[in-house]
Amino acid sequence: MKRPLGQKRWRVLPCDRIAADQLQLDTGLHPIIATLLVQRGITTSEAANEFLDPSLSRLHDPFLLPDAEVACERLKLALKNREKILVYGDYDSDGVTSAALWTRTLRSLGGIVDVFVPHRKRDGYDMRNAGVDQAKAKGVSLIVTTDCGIQRVDEVEYARENGIDVIITDHHTPNSSGNLPKAVAVVNPHRKDSIYPFPDLAGVGVAFKMGEALTRSLGYSVDSFRRSYLDLATIGTVTDIMPLVGENRIIVKHGLEALQNTKKPGLRALLEIAGYKEKTLDTRSIGFGIGPRLNAASRVDETQHALDLLLTKDDAEAQMLATRLNDLNTTRREITTKIVEEAMEQIASQGMHESKCLVLHGSGWPSGIVGLVASQVVKQFNRPCIVISMNEATGVGKGSARSIHPFNVFNAIDKCQPLLNEYGGHAYAAGLSINKESLEDFRDQMNHLANAELADEDLLPSIDVAAEISPDEITPQLLEELERMAPFGSGNHEPLFASRSVGLNNVLRLGAEKQHLKLMLRMEGVNRYDQVDGLWWNMAESYGDVLESGMSLDVCYAPQFNFWNGKRSIQVKIEDVKPPEW
Repeated sequence: MKRPLGQKRWRVLPCDRIAADQLQLDTGLHPIIATLLVQRGITTSEAANEFLDPSLSRLHDPFLLPDAEVACERLKLALKNREKILVYGDYDSDGVTSAALWTRTLRSLGGIVDVFVPHRKRDGYDMRNAGVDQAKAKGVSLIVTTDCGIQRVDEVEYARENGIDVIITDHHTPNSSGNLPKAVAVVNPHRKDSIYPFPDLAGVGVAFKMGEALTRSLGYSVDSFRRSYLDLATIGTVTDIMPLVGENRIIVKHGLEALQNTKKPGLRALLEIAGYKEKTLDTRSIGFGIGPRLNAASRVDETQHALDLLLTKDDAEAQMLATRLNDLNTTRREITTKIVEEAMEQIASQGMHESKCLVLHGSGWPSGIVGLVASQVVKQFNRPCIVISMNEATGVGKGSARSIHPFNVFNAIDKCQPLLNEYGGHAYAAGLSINKESLEDFRDQMNHLANAELADEDLLPSIDVAAEISPDEITPQLLEELERMAPFGSGNHEPLFASRSVGLNNVLRLGAEKQHLKLMLRMEGVNRYDQVDGLWWNMAESYGDVLESGMSLDVCYAPQFNFWNGKRSIQVKIEDVKPPEW
């Protein structure tokens, strides 16, 4: 679909110039880096050093987590008495990596451990009574939930009545009533009474911290534990789109290196089949390569395949499972494309373009795909969206919500609690179950809440620009210091810059399907040729016939190094272009 240039607003972020100049003087950093740090609220040399050097020594004491000590004591008793432990996970990549982390940790400590990750359709999300029954039949006396459990009050009570203790380790938001399950321990940094300094851990982050606490409590090496499991903690943290600040930044910074050198056969096989075996890993490698393949298992088949991959110690099995996940991911992409097209048709046919919250539903839409569809709709219309897979036989729908920054979709859904069977999630991503007869009331209520909170300008697509710069400011020194600000992701987005009146020397199409664009930009002072390659991914269909050599453009981009044949050069990754002085 061809698009006119200049659809998005560019918002140049404010910066306290006095603070930035002082920080630059205090640290000797590049002035642009000082600006970026101040924009992130980092104004002292101490804070800058902590951010740019995210040392593992700065991880918080895990025993500050609520109920951490109680949980460790119960786990130590189970290990000592050779009790059978069940790790109860979730079906997304955060839940699967955290289940694998707990299982590997407890087994390495001599534990007798079973592990369960649910099938989306057959088992449903979170801990269920049926799972408790299965655990009891197998002689389990302790269940450890991971990335789930915080809202399972009745199920935890059911387990207790059946002689099974439960330890909850979760990071999801407790419901507004504050009624926590009466488990042996409820380890969740989002508890209202939590004093933990960093609440935004992923589910696997909570598992990682608790594994460290247990390891330390038993007198084993914490450094060895961290080296063993930073790879899993990093995958779950990135794929669950946790803010890459604080402890998450530390985990992912060191975890990317651990993943690059992982000894786990399943992860090695997955990196190879995703095309990252010989490449330096970054958060994009996980978000677009590793995560989708792990998630594909539960979206179109059995979650167990992903868990087996993360637990296997056999190279041949690892290769087989990685191939299967890769094939499932291809199937997942095909199904997603089809459902997105149907969702877009529903929006058009029902005239929902002006709705501030889009609530879509369809029968036959796989429940494992609707979250991806919601993300695509949000990207297209820049407004919160809930996509529901309706089972016509039962009259029950399973939905996934995605949102934009100004709208906390979990809080909104929480206010609709009387209309829902169950729900859970975060500020910008949530899941729910709803009966068909409640669907219209739910749509009306969500739009009422969105209308109250969202201004029209909140729905306009926009790009945050860190600074307007001259091309001759793009130097190797700047790029080297920019690399120290990585890893980039939620909460620490890769900084974008804008340069005005940039000449376009030529336009080429790249990719197997010619879906990408390479703009050869005239940027004086960057190199001796005054020309830089600008890569614009997946934009050939939209702008390939709009851009012509000889044009002058305002360009929004992220500068980066390109390594080719042993040589280093500067290129830019394009985010947007506009006619000059837009």
